[in-house]
Amino acid sequence: MSRLARHHARCECDPGTLDSPWKAELCAVLHARDDAEQCRRLDDFLEAQMLEVRRVLARVKRVARLEWDDDDLVLSYFGQALLRMVNQRWRAKDGPGTSPVFNYSSNLPMILEAETRSCIRDDRRLGLLDGTVGVPGGGAQDRKGAHVAKSRQLYEIEHGRAAADAELVDFHNDRMRATRKDAARQAVLISRDDLRPARVVLLDGASAEVEGRIAVPAVSEVGSLNWADRIEAVICRCRRLDREREACRARRLKRAPVLLVDVARAYFADHEIGEFPTRRELLERLGITEPAARREFSVRLREVLDVARDLFADYRRAH
Repeated sequence: MSRLARHHARCECDPGTLDSPWKAELCAVLHARDDAEQCRRLDDFLEAQMLEVRRVLARVKRVARLEWDDDDLVLSYFGQALLRMVNQRWRAKDGPGTSPVFNYSSNLPMILEAETRSCIRDDRRLGLLDGTVGVPGGGAQDRKGAHVAKSRQLYEIEHGRAAADAELVDFHNDRMRATRKDAARQAVLISRDDLRPARVVLLDGASAEVEGRIAVPAVSEVGSLNWADRIEAVICRCRRLDREREACRARRLKRAPVLLVDVARAYFADHEIGEFPTRRELLERLGITEPAARREFSVRLREVLDVARDLFADYRRAH
């Protein structure tokens, strides 16, 4: 069977990438007609490539310093990374099929390995890994909170919306039973009561009247929200500028345009740990190879930085 024959009939992948690992299987996933077919093709991909996937995840565990027997955990992160790339980066934004980022990508195992490590880093920063959620001590309640937070995140990725309490309880408990021999004995199953955030009230003069004033936020509410909000504001403004530019475009490009919002997301992906990519790293992440697209990328990157300077102007003056 030829290389092209293993791809979807409407394949737009660059000819030089047709035979690269996982390309044909994921090309079929991205051309799926509906969610049911996508899920089926993803299952087929994982079943056929599990040996290679586990080799990739062995490196992930080593680099991320996970426990040697954390196979279920790291496979869960790989699934999260795969769904993120399929739904947010590789699927065409203006219809069925694939994006230029996917079409020109030639090393999908390395890309998914890096994205899996990124998911693990995100959870570590937020205290959702290694029992770091909540008060110091890493007790059973901390670990349960970490598992629940992870289930909430996975539900939102899988369904594209936040989970209601009953939905989260069912989803979390099903996930725990599927990945543990005795979930009940390990005290990881939850009820609706476990979703009520713990609050701290001072003992002196504690009463219903003052409880609202002196309560502290739940763990999930703590964090550098102002910084994250401003990054989101940068992305929202870039998205609006993209729409305005597209509405004013006199003629259609023969290639996919470089979008401000994609450049902004890639640039600020690791901002929480103070890491910002170089121009070369951004080009690789976005899969930009054509000379005209590279020139447009340079313009868009300057525009993104201008937007960021504007929205962070008062922060820069204060610091």
